[in-house]
This record gives sequence, C-alpha cells and structure tokens, in this order.
Amino acid sequence: MNSSLIIENNKEVTIKSIKQWHTYGGLLEGVPTDKMNENIIDRTKKEAKEFLGMDEIYLIEPKQKPIDFHGKYPFGNPASLPGVTCLVELWCNDVFRNTDKTFSSLCVIWFQEDYAFPIEKKILSKIKEIPFSEICGEFDY
Repeated sequence: MNSSLIIENNKEVTIKSIKQWHTYGGLLEGVPTDKMNENIIDRTKKEAKEFLGMDEIYLIEPKQKPIDFHGKYPFGNPASLPGVTCLVELWCNDVFRNTDKTFSSLCVIWFQEDYAFPIEKKILSKIKEIPFSEICGEFDY
C-alpha cells in the first residue's frame, strides 16, 4: 500500500491515519432517509474533529441514492449513502501560508462502497482536486 498521494499537481501528501466504518452499522430496522444521511454526515464531521483534534475538514460530498419504497415511508425520503464512511488525515511536510509552522494537515471525509484500500478511483480524483494549500491547517511538531 502506498500511503502517499500527489495533489494540486505536484504536492506530495501522506495518509497519516485512516478511520473507517460501516455507514449504517447502527441501523437495526427500517431504511435510511435523506434526513438520516444528513445527520450521519454532520456526526462524521464532529467525530473527525474529535479523532484528529483539528478543525480543518474537507468533505467530498456523497451522492445519495434514492431507495425504491412502495407507498409513503413514514420517516422521510428513503435514500442511501455508500456503505463505508472513510476519514483520513493528510500530512504535508511543507507549509503554504505561515512559514513559522513546520507541517500542514487536512482531514478528508468521503463515502465509498467498500473498505479502503484501495480508495475508489473517482474518490482519488476528487482528493487530487482539493485546494489543500488553501484550506489545510498549519502546525508545529
């Protein structure tokens, strides 16, 4: 497994940590809804802040897939996210705005069908498009 990625055309970042889980691991009955999915995304952002201790978080916006349901579902509009929630901490040994700092970092959240690795190709493409140098946090060791 290669833990390095090239982003923004020439910046090398390293996946320092990764955390993954089944998106609907706690759902015991019923089907997910668009409102439930919004709550999952919000909760994942909060968990990322706690897990990594940083505010610099980038969400690759997931596409919700409508779920066919005959009749009216009483709890909202049935829709699902991909099956696995992923969050990574990307590190770079460069800084871009504050030369008094020693490294930069960013948490990236996405959803994909299976556990990484590999990271799905469409997600890798989106990671490479992130304006890392503009939105990362800059820190000292």
